[in-house]
Amino acid sequence: MSTLYKQYLIVTSIVIISSLTISMLLLGQLYNNQVKVDMDEQNVEIAFDVLDIVEKLPFEQIDDYFESIAKLGYQIVLMDENKNLTSYGATFIDMKLNNEMVDLVGSNGIYHGIRNYKQNFSIMNHFANDVQNTIGVPLAIDDRNYAMFIRMDNTSSFTEMHYLIVGFLIITAIFIFVAMLLLARQLVQPLKQLQRATELIAQEDYNIDLNINRKDELGQLAIQFSKMAKRLSENDQLKKDFINNVSHDFQSPLLNIQGYANVLKDAENTEEERVQYLEIIEQETIRLSALTKQLLLLSSLDQKNLPIEKKKFSLDQQLKEILFAKRWKLDDKQMELIYELEPIDIVADQHLMEQVWDNLLSNAIRYSEEKGKIVVTCLREGDAVVVSIRDDGIGIPAESLERIKERFYRVEASRSRQSSGLGLAIVTEIIERHNGEFIIESELGKGTNVIVKLFER
Repeated sequence: MSTLYKQYLIVTSIVIISSLTISMLLLGQLYNNQVKVDMDEQNVEIAFDVLDIVEKLPFEQIDDYFESIAKLGYQIVLMDENKNLTSYGATFIDMKLNNEMVDLVGSNGIYHGIRNYKQNFSIMNHFANDVQNTIGVPLAIDDRNYAMFIRMDNTSSFTEMHYLIVGFLIITAIFIFVAMLLLARQLVQPLKQLQRATELIAQEDYNIDLNINRKDELGQLAIQFSKMAKRLSENDQLKKDFINNVSHDFQSPLLNIQGYANVLKDAENTEEERVQYLEIIEQETIRLSALTKQLLLLSSLDQKNLPIEKKKFSLDQQLKEILFAKRWKLDDKQMELIYELEPIDIVADQHLMEQVWDNLLSNAIRYSEEKGKIVVTCLREGDAVVVSIRDDGIGIPAESLERIKERFYRVEASRSRQSSGLGLAIVTEIIERHNGEFIIESELGKGTNVIVKLFER
């Protein structure tokens, strides 16, 4: 399997090679279209300057003059009418003349060898030590016709230029490649850590320590990944606790039902005892039914497959009905109920909103002391309908406020016997499905105020 590291190196190598190739092609185009033309024109001017001087010199001084020109860094070849060649300066490696050069003797033309030479790869034509890579002009000395071919001596500069260019390219490529290797390592190492962390999470091992100290996107990914692992660990523990608690919640009423059902088989039970046992069995079945309904409702909300059937109904009337249904619980704890309900119609799922008020009021009653007080208000604030349920009960610790809405979460063990830890999670899901806002304000020992805002859009 090809790793990301290998892929990165392959891509980097291709990019470097492609970049160098494209650069050479572009330089070749520039050399062919501009540099060669300029060099050709410059050498033509030099050739005519030499020609003017040679034609004015005595015959016996011409060789000395050509030698002096050669010492200045030029290569010169003279060809007479019989195609005899005489070289001055460094000898060309290839002394083969083409037809155009041969026909130059006794003519009035100019041989543009530098401009038209194309034997090698593009820019390397400049360094070709070939007599055809010259400028040629006709020359008359002592009534005899010659052709002079001249250019700057590239023999010495070829080696220097060659090593400079090639050396520059090699060093540049090495530096780029090494830099890409280091960069690839810096990119791949954090990804390997994240891959290993993912494998651990798949094995339900959430004890992850990512040693990634970066301020870029990978650093942010590592931070979020660590947060995710921590949250998964917490959720995993909560689910395990929840399973234990729910198992107990199911087991306890089932054992009671089984026990009292066996007791009812005794024919010696009085009518009063039989009724009492049946009432206990009924209460336990109601308890099991309520727990099952909560689990099914939360499961449906979680899967987003519970249809929202919104319709217009009277919110204040719904709250009054819920309060009336809870009246016996309030009387049982001798609690005071104060409510102020403004007549308001809303468009929402009536059944789901009933679940919201039932959960919130049940919590307010459950966690309030005897002879306590509950205040329920319903009013309109701007474009929102606000329902508030405030009690003066035991309150919620500050450290639990941020997590109280999480499913399966219970504040403390003493409350686990009273609640499955699903009520507020259900309320949160329902309010979110209605694009509302659910706020909990609480102070330990002083009570809790829950606020539901439903926006009219």
